Amino acid sequence: MATKNTHLEHLEDDILNQGSKGGKNAIAFLKELGKMLTEPKSAITVTTKWDGAPAIVCGINPETEAFFVGTKSVFNKNNPKIIYVESDIEFHGYGGELAKKLKLALKYLSTLKIKGVLQGDMLFSNGDKVRKRIDGKSCIAFTPNTITYCVEKGSDIYKEVNDAEFGIVFHTKYSGSDMASMNAVLGDVSGSFTKTTKVFSGTATFKDVSGQSTFTAKEKTAFNAQVNKAHGSLKQASKFLDILGGTGDGRFLFSALFKQYFNSYVRGGKAIANVQKVAAGFEGFYVTLLDKQISSVKQPTTKKKYEKIKADGQKCLKQNARAVYMTVASYMNLISAKNIVIRKLNAVKSVGTYLKTDTGFKVTSPEGFVAIRAGKALKLVDRIEFSRANFTIEKNWG
Repeated sequence: MATKNTHLEHLEDDILNQGSKGGKNAIAFLKELGKMLTEPKSAITVTTKWDGAPAIVCGINPETEAFFVGTKSVFNKNNPKIIYVESDIEFHGYGGELAKKLKLALKYLSTLKIKGVLQGDMLFSNGDKVRKRIDGKSCIAFTPNTITYCVEKGSDIYKEVNDAEFGIVFHTKYSGSDMASMNAVLGDVSGSFTKTTKVFSGTATFKDVSGQSTFTAKEKTAFNAQVNKAHGSLKQASKFLDILGGTGDGRFLFSALFKQYFNSYVRGGKAIANVQKVAAGFEGFYVTLLDKQISSVKQPTTKKKYEKIKADGQKCLKQNARAVYMTVASYMNLISAKNIVIRKLNAVKSVGTYLKTDTGFKVTSPEGFVAIRAGKALKLVDRIEFSRANFTIEKNWG
């Protein structure tokens, strides 16, 4: 089955997507991350998530043997939006800032002699770069999406960014005989293109030459204790998690609505700290959303369908109250273990990262990281810090 890097899931959301299987997968990821931060070798690869936008797919179409650029829409089953020449941008309905960025991508990325097909996130064009002082540092700043990057004068990459007219970070390469059957491989894409001074191609591969990201004995003990705590709560939640991991109306829409429920905390900048309170609040959230759905549909048969989903769902929640509690506890425990890893990885940072505020800029962590294990990838993001900003801060592109 062909796979595309069109959307990555948060590590803790794997229990909502795949039930108890997702819980085992999340624990396996965390254990390998612990090894990576302790031992010289590990079966896991970590890449840094640059907060670039838009996502750009480019390279040589194996069907036409011609260079192209586009967004993730190049992989559309019907009407793939592939851009070979500038006129294709308007033909596919692109306009505004996005059209301008695609024109620049076509112009500059065609010079890289790309082998195969790559995906990356655009960082800047020449007009996006601003020379300013941030946090007392003289730097080149650019804000592709939510985070403002500050490349300090005198740093290793300052000259590259200064000379470049286009910036991108590649993180995925594809293989396949046609666009529809392309398979994604996340991680190191070095060797897939030729560098030029006009294009800054940042690296996504996590590197720690300083040793700052290695766990101390005390940190390792604390991390292992948190992983064990998550493992214990997941065992107690496993049967209910498999109800969540089911798909379709027969599973009461729990998976999608639990995601919305947890995201409502993120949007409000609130941590999931009080398990009992959060677990008790889900039923009210669930009923409110289903009542809205019921009132929005006109067909009597459809109304009855959602009324039954609601009634059966409430019954299931009451019968599984303890398991619902342990589900929320598992979600919280996975986040806590994940955040220990993120804080350690954040100790290694070569480019300043800031959030723009009404009064200037405040220091923030990078967007996060991607952990890749056995061909599968999960996001490691401090959602309270970054995701809330991503939901609320106005973007510079459309």
